[in-house]
This record gives sequence, structure tokens and C-alpha cells, in this order.
Amino acid sequence: MKKKKVIGSLLLLMVIIGFGCKTDTRKKPSETSFEIKGSNWNDFEGGLVEIYVSDTTVGGGTLKAKAIIKKGEFICSGTIKHPQNAIISVKQGDSYKLKDIIILEPGTLDITYQPNNQRISKIAVSGGKYNEIVRNKVFNDPECLAKEKASYKYSATLNEEDQKDRIKMQKDMALSRAYYDARFKKYKEIRDNHPDPFARLLAIAYSRMGIDTKTESELLDLKAQLGSVPELEELLYNLRSSRMRAQNFKKVTLGTTIKDFAAKDLIGTEFHLADVLKKNKYVLVEFWASWCSPCRAEIPYMKKTYEKYKNRGFEIVSFTLDHEKHRWEKASQEEDIPWINVGDMLAYKSPVVKMYGIGGVPMNYLVNSDGTIVATNLRQEKLDQKLEELLEK
Repeated sequence: MKKKKVIGSLLLLMVIIGFGCKTDTRKKPSETSFEIKGSNWNDFEGGLVEIYVSDTTVGGGTLKAKAIIKKGEFICSGTIKHPQNAIISVKQGDSYKLKDIIILEPGTLDITYQPNNQRISKIAVSGGKYNEIVRNKVFNDPECLAKEKASYKYSATLNEEDQKDRIKMQKDMALSRAYYDARFKKYKEIRDNHPDPFARLLAIAYSRMGIDTKTESELLDLKAQLGSVPELEELLYNLRSSRMRAQNFKKVTLGTTIKDFAAKDLIGTEFHLADVLKKNKYVLVEFWASWCSPCRAEIPYMKKTYEKYKNRGFEIVSFTLDHEKHRWEKASQEEDIPWINVGDMLAYKSPVVKMYGIGGVPMNYLVNSDGTIVATNLRQEKLDQKLEELLEK
């Protein structure tokens, strides 16, 4: 349950944008150096620390710095044009052991791992103007801290059986919501009152709970003050794209006709979905990515079903949301994917992804030869059960 709590909390935070200083915001900034020092990371000895910021060209991230943990410490450095929200992660082998949010900005940041604190975030960050103004001000606010600990403490007591108990889960959700409501309140104070427009912009990124016209209006007001800074433009783009995806997603549903697309596989062969439909009774259109653990966890189930029905008029077309071909290729080889496996390396900015309104993966559609969607989001044994129902008639 602790891991689920951490993942769920990080998902609410992971709108990644960047920030700069108020002065000279309309001038082209020069790159500025940063240094990150880590201490008390002994639990991850030998692990690889990576610092990523959002990629403004695709929906993924750009690696800004990395280092190996030695004797519980690490140092990494690089350059950055604007202070930005960033993901710090620790990888041991093929598994990520920790992911958290920091603000990457010029100067020196000290990051201490605190494994025993009863908090969702296990790191303490010191140094840096915006880490203090935004991140630490809210994370260490007494009201937020008390509600976070209450939520964390209760969640830590729940086991798998408890997760089936509706009353206990309702209490868990209520405590979690109380924490996020308290945090939203503090971010809103920064959004509404702080004199630094970049601090207000950063607070919007941390506190945005949904897509609304008020948030877009705030961003347009900031744009009038700051000019067209890349981070603000990206957040505006994300807001508008999310709205468009939500609208398109509603159009791709049971009983509607699937939208056709063309894409290439790893060796450059182009496939048209319409052509695949003509040759099969049913086709599963699966959206996935190499970095998506739930997606990859589904593949063994899909392979069993594929082997069972591939000679009975069933095919799979998987479309990756990766933006780096080598990662897509590596994952495809590791999973030994036997079906049609295509992509365009544009991640969430892919025209195909936009057309389907895909906001997260995994997601799939089961389609008949006429192009009609007969089922959606079939997971694990449900795909096999649905095909058995359809093909055994």
C-alpha cells in the first residue's frame, strides 16, 4: 500500500514545467550551472541517480544529469537555462527504486534521503530560491505536514485484505483528500499573492487539479507579464492538448468506428490499420510504452491469448508512446513481442495518440473486421474471455 500511495501522489504532481528569474525574462537566457549533492543515500548504494526535466518537443523527459551513489553520497552537475520542475530517480538494475519531484535551478542543491520519516516524499531539499519559495514552503507547512502524516500513517496499516474493505478504503481516501486539499490551499496562496510571477507559475504546476478555463486565464495573464517563455508555453500546450484528448477520447467508444492510421515497425515496414482489419475477424489496438510497467505486465497475458487465437482471425497492433527508438526496441526484444508493433516516436504529441485522445497507457480497443469497436480496455484474462465469446459462436 505504501508504494501505491507514493505512485498515486506522484501522479498528482507530475505536470512538469520550468521557470526562470523575473529579470531579463524577455531576453534569451544563457545556460547556468547547477550542482546537486546527495547524502544519506546508503539504502541505494551503487544505484544510478538520474535528473530529468520535461522535453518540450515530445511527451517524455530530457536527462540533465546523472551520478552513481557511492558510500551513500553522489554529486552531479550540468547546465540549465531556466529553473524547472524535475524528476529525481534512483535506478538499481532494471528497476526504479525511487522517484520524486525537485526544482532544478542554478546553484547548489543538497538532497538528503530520509527513509524513516512518515511522509510520502522521502527526500529533503535545501538550497535554491524556488525550492524554498514553493516546494519547501508547502511541503513543510505545519497543517499540510500533520494531514500528510495522518494519511501516511493510516495507509501504512492497510494490508491486501483491508483494501477490499469499503469502509477502510473510504477512510483512506478521505485522509488523502484532506492532505491534498490542505496542500492545494497553500499553493493557491502562492498563485494568488506571491510577487514573483515565476513562483506563481510554479505553484500552478504543483496545484492544478484539473483542466479549467480559470487556469488557462491565469497562464495567459502570466504570459502578458513574462512573455513567451518556453515553460509557460508548454503548460498552455498541455492544457489545450488535454482538453482536446478528452474530447477525442469520448468519440472512440463502444459501437463507433475505429479511426484508421498508418505507422512503421522497428525495421521501417509501414502498416495501415485498415489493411489489418480486412485480413482478420478481430484486431486488438493496444497503446503502450517501454516505460509503462502496467503495460509490460499485460504482455504475458496478451501473448497467451495471441498464441491461442492468431490462426483464427485475431491480430494485435500495438502502438508505442515511446519517443526514443532504442528504448522501444530494447523493450520489444525483452518482451519478445510477436505481433504488429509500430510507433512514430512522438509520444503524446503523436497525431495518432491525439486522434484517439489517449491520456495514459495502457489502453486498448477490440475491433471487428468492419472497424466497429466491440470492447475497450480488456485486461489480463478478460481479453481471452471476450475472444472466446466472439470466436466460439
